Amino acid sequence: MMNLVIMAVALLIGAVAQQVLPGLTFLGQAKAPLVLSVVLYYALHRSPALLVTAAIAGGLLCDSLEALPMGYSSAVFCVLGIVAWLYRDVVFSARGVTHMVFGLLAGLGLTFGLYGLLLISEESLREVAWCWIALKAIGTALLGMILAPIVFAVLERLDRLTGNIVVESPT
Repeated sequence: MMNLVIMAVALLIGAVAQQVLPGLTFLGQAKAPLVLSVVLYYALHRSPALLVTAAIAGGLLCDSLEALPMGYSSAVFCVLGIVAWLYRDVVFSARGVTHMVFGLLAGLGLTFGLYGLLLISEESLREVAWCWIALKAIGTALLGMILAPIVFAVLERLDRLTGNIVVESPT
């Protein structure tokens, strides 16, 4: 039960902070991918059921707060989360460098995934320059690389405080 409470609080705070923080103008108005970082945390450290719950809830929150059609972010979060979950046994999921790499790659995937869905949908992109999309993808990737380890550390600390993670004593 506490897993869901921590997830709900993290997604709400992440979604609100993502909307309140300004986008980086020189990087194509890239926003901090805080909700994506929460989804990645659940992909690398929790069950697939919690991952999909976080991806769908986080996507619906993002789509509600942004000018995107409902479900687009959820679809991209699910795909990125499942890909991260598939590779979690191959990587050191508790390492900061791993969090940075996954944040970087997921930031690229988020931007290109959302713009790809917009491009093939009825809500097609208006005149958007591909160089602007690439610049925004680079900005989102860099922000993901910086913020993912921070979000992972905060969520791990919250999980330890609430008893979701059993702290092993060194013996």
